[in-house]
Amino acid sequence: MSENDSSPVAPDTDRTSLAPTGAEARVSSPALVRSTIRRAEREARRAAAPRIRPLRAAGTLAAVAALIAGVAVPAYAAIRSEGTAVTIHDVAADQAQSLVVASEVEKPKIAGSNYSATTPEEIAQARAEKAAAERAREQAEAAAAAAAAAASAAAAAPATASVAPQTYAAPAASGSVVYPLSPGSYTVGQSLGAGRGHQGLDLLAPTGTPIYAIADGVVSYSGYSGAYGNLVTFNSTVDGAAVEVRNAHMSTIAVSAGQAVSAGEIIGYVGSTGRSTAPHLHIEIRVNGGIVDPLYWLP
Repeated sequence: MSENDSSPVAPDTDRTSLAPTGAEARVSSPALVRSTIRRAEREARRAAAPRIRPLRAAGTLAAVAALIAGVAVPAYAAIRSEGTAVTIHDVAADQAQSLVVASEVEKPKIAGSNYSATTPEEIAQARAEKAAAERAREQAEAAAAAAAAAASAAAAAPATASVAPQTYAAPAASGSVVYPLSPGSYTVGQSLGAGRGHQGLDLLAPTGTPIYAIADGVVSYSGYSGAYGNLVTFNSTVDGAAVEVRNAHMSTIAVSAGQAVSAGEIIGYVGSTGRSTAPHLHIEIRVNGGIVDPLYWLP
C-alpha cells in the first residue's frame, strides 16, 4: 500500500463482500425510506385523531343552535324597531296644540255705515272730511292752549292803576340819553354781575312808578316774557352806536311793538312781574351787541 492511499480497506479485502444484500439493500433505498416515513406519519395521525360519537355531536350542535337563536332573534327585532321610519304626520301629532274658545266670546257687530263708501270718489271725500275734522280739532286744541297761556300771563301780571306822569319830576338827561326813572323815585339795587346771570341794573321803586325811554328808538318787543315778566325792548342809535334796551318786570306796558318812542316818553310802569321778589325796574343795555353796566352808562 502506498503512502498516498487513504482508503481504510485493507488490500487483501474482497470489495464484493462490502455490497448490501437482502433487507439491508431495501432499507438503504431513498424512495423506500420516504414511503416508510409517510406511512408511519399516517398511522400516527389516525391513532391521535378523536373518535366522533354521532349522538354527542348532534346534541352539541342543537345546543349551539338554540343559543344562537336566543341571542340573534331579539337583536334582530330590536334593530327592526329602531330602523322604523318616522313620518311627518307622527312628528306633527307629537307637537300638536289645541285652542279652546270660550263660548262667551262674541263677534263684534260691524255697522253697515262703516262701509258706506263704495266708489273711489266717495272714499276720497270721506278721507278729506276726516282730515278736515282732524285739523279742526288741532286748531281748537291750539286755541285752548293759547287761551290758557294768556290767562296764566294775566294772572302772573296783575294790572295796577297807573300813576299820572306829571306827579313825577322830569328824569335826568345827558345829551340824547335820559335816565329811566325820575330822581328821588328809586333806590339803586343790584348792578351788573351782582348775581348769577344778572346782566343789568335793578332800580327799586314803588309799583306804578313811570318808566321812561332812555333814547329815541323803535319798540321791538312788548309783552310778557317769562322771567322778565312784562318786558319792553327797543332799539336806538346813540353817538353812532347801536343800542338795545330791555326794561323788565313792569306792572303795565304803555307801548306796543313797532311803535317809535322818544327819549323821556313813558313806556310802562314799575311792577314785580316774572321772576321778581319786589317792585323794581330791571334795565339791560347792550351797545353794539356787548353788555354794559347801566349804572355807569346812564347819565
